[in-house]
Amino acid sequence: MIADAEVARAAHAVGEGSELTIALGGKSGIPGDAPFEATFTVERLHDGRFTCTGPFYRGARMTIGPSASLRIGDVRVIVACEKPQLADQAMYRFIGIEPTKEAILVNKSSVHFRADFAPIAETILVCKAPGPMLADPADFPWKRLSPGMRVRPNGPVFG
Repeated sequence: MIADAEVARAAHAVGEGSELTIALGGKSGIPGDAPFEATFTVERLHDGRFTCTGPFYRGARMTIGPSASLRIGDVRVIVACEKPQLADQAMYRFIGIEPTKEAILVNKSSVHFRADFAPIAETILVCKAPGPMLADPADFPWKRLSPGMRVRPNGPVFG
């Protein structure tokens, strides 16, 4: 799920089944984050209100604003106005994507997704990406760790 209110609203303006050429995402101001410009098909639209069912958010009522499922080739991207932590399968289902039927899911989340997605995953790959939370503890600018501490499992000793 990408939080990009401009794109979500533009998808609602053109309607389901329409094509939309637009720059998606990359508007955070974080170095390395750049928009992806392409032509997408607006597959489905939703008002962004749904209830979560998984163990992390169970019962939480989400209001993420106008949302859309956009398709480019065989890839679908969920775009919303608000940015929740993608930690519940309902965050796919509300827009018509059944996560248990997909070969690959990409969740932009550090660890919160695991409670609801690990049970349906054959494998989990963690990728580094620009953002406020670094995926690799070794990337933090450590200054005051105790001697002998490691910044990653079996990694080098801090010093």
